[in-house]
Amino acid sequence: MASILKFINKLELGSMFDDHARRVMDEAFRAACEDLSDTGQPSDIYEAVATRIIEAARSGERDPNKLRDRALTAFGRKRP
Repeated sequence: MASILKFINKLELGSMFDDHARRVMDEAFRAACEDLSDTGQPSDIYEAVATRIIEAARSGERDPNKLRDRALTAFGRKRP
C-alpha cells in the first residue's frame, strides 16, 4: 500500500509537518485507502484522498480518524 509521504514530497511540503503529523497523516491515508480498495479506484482517487488529508492537516487537524473521515466524506463515503 502506498504512503502519503510520496504525496507530501511531491507537493514539497515535507518541512511543513513534524514526524508526529506525518505519522498521523499516513495512518489516516492508509485507513482511507483500505476503505476504498474494495471499489477498485484509479490512482488519481488516492491522490485526491491524500490531498484532502494534507489540506486538513495544514489547517491543524491531527486526529487520524477525523483526517480519514474528511477525505472519505468528500467521496460520499462515511464511516460509522
